[in-house]
Amino acid sequence: MRWFRNSLRAQIFLSVFVSLAFIIVSMSYIFFTTLRLQQLVNNQFRSERFFQQLQRDVAGLQEPLLDYLSSRSSQALGRLLIDEQMLRSVIPNSPPMSNDPIELTSRQIFSMLNAYLDQVQQIISLKRARAVPEYTALYEQMQELNSHIVAQIDVVSLAGLRRQLENYEVVIAVSRRLQLWNLLVIVFAFFCSIFWMLYSISRVTDPMHRLAEMAGELAAGNFDIEDIRIRTVTEVSTVVSAFNNMKNDIRAYVQEIEKQKEIEQGYMEEKLRNMKMEQLLKRMELYTMQAQMNPHFLFNTLNTGVQLAITERAEKTADFMEHLALFFRHNVRERKLVVPLRHEIEGLESYLYVLRIRFPKSLSLSLSVDDNLLDTAQVPALILQPLVENSVIHAFRSVRHEGKVDVRVWKEDHRVSLSVTDNGCGMPAGLAKELLRPHPHDIEYNSRVMGLENVIQRLYFFYPDNPGVITIDSATDRGTAITISIDTREEPCIPS
Repeated sequence: MRWFRNSLRAQIFLSVFVSLAFIIVSMSYIFFTTLRLQQLVNNQFRSERFFQQLQRDVAGLQEPLLDYLSSRSSQALGRLLIDEQMLRSVIPNSPPMSNDPIELTSRQIFSMLNAYLDQVQQIISLKRARAVPEYTALYEQMQELNSHIVAQIDVVSLAGLRRQLENYEVVIAVSRRLQLWNLLVIVFAFFCSIFWMLYSISRVTDPMHRLAEMAGELAAGNFDIEDIRIRTVTEVSTVVSAFNNMKNDIRAYVQEIEKQKEIEQGYMEEKLRNMKMEQLLKRMELYTMQAQMNPHFLFNTLNTGVQLAITERAEKTADFMEHLALFFRHNVRERKLVVPLRHEIEGLESYLYVLRIRFPKSLSLSLSVDDNLLDTAQVPALILQPLVENSVIHAFRSVRHEGKVDVRVWKEDHRVSLSVTDNGCGMPAGLAKELLRPHPHDIEYNSRVMGLENVIQRLYFFYPDNPGVITIDSATDRGTAITISIDTREEPCIPS
């Protein structure tokens, strides 16, 4: 309980409660004084409001009366009777006796009203009896009485207004006195609330200000300052104690950090040298992998060119040899790691032309490329030709049907996709999984799928954070589909 009384929550609650109490008391006093003044004014003009309403009701009785006499309407009769009963209900039965002129005139008005309402009943009876001369004469008398009643009401209202004007100074004096007391109460409540709030805030802010000064000393590197000794609310005392402990811990850690700084600096320099060495090794390995080519392809194509030169005319052979030269020139000249898609497609088209000459009947080749991507998309060099070569060499060894290889390039959202699909013998799921396993330091370059493995590992080098950059969908006797998916928002990791 003692801890709660000295807690920050209790201090805030007490401060708000006391301030609200001052405000509520002052507002309550103002409210009651306003009600008192309102009641005083209301009493002053009660009689005048009553006679003004009575005058309107008497004047309003003329319309249904005239309507009934002229048309004998049942609706007008109903309105007339209702208004007549309402007027009777507001007339006092026995007004008090008084010598006051206004009271005497009021008793006279009530007496004339009763006579007027009796005449209403009488004229209704004459109308029903169709006594035209009688109710016409009576109506004229009622008109004179009505005018006299209205005039007397005006006399009473004017006399009452004059009397209220005589009492106006008294009402104004009372109103000013109430306003003065209201102002004094508001000022008193305001200053009491401000004083209490300043007192409550100072109990919290003064220790925090001292704490901020000591924190500035610590920020300047002065750890030899004395501990802070302040008695305040429980929460702030806890913060001060934690600050003192922190200061002492920092002073102990600074010396240890300075000793470790030299050790860490030497370690970082050694780590940087190792990273540069590893990057150099990866770059050398990358160039080595790009330089791999199956020499059998060169010999086979050259033999085919010689056979064509013997068996056919020189024009077709010239085209063949021209595309072959373009393909060799493309592979030998290429030294960039990432090239525009157009450059990659041009080399692939020359290679596909050579394949169509070599396998005119047993192999069907197709290439589909979105022309909008040729100059906008960037891809790693030499990634499509090795995949096509791998399909031609390995996919159709044990099949008898016509071989098909389809190459497609398209863009979907922010990804450029390149796929090579064949209808060959396919490969076991275990082999596909093994090919997709990253192993940059133990590649068997003489394996039968060297071209495919070369492309896979190069893509892993370029996109180390994207293990799904290449996928293989294959099964035995169901063909193979290899898809490369490059995120255009991701820059390739190129060794510098």
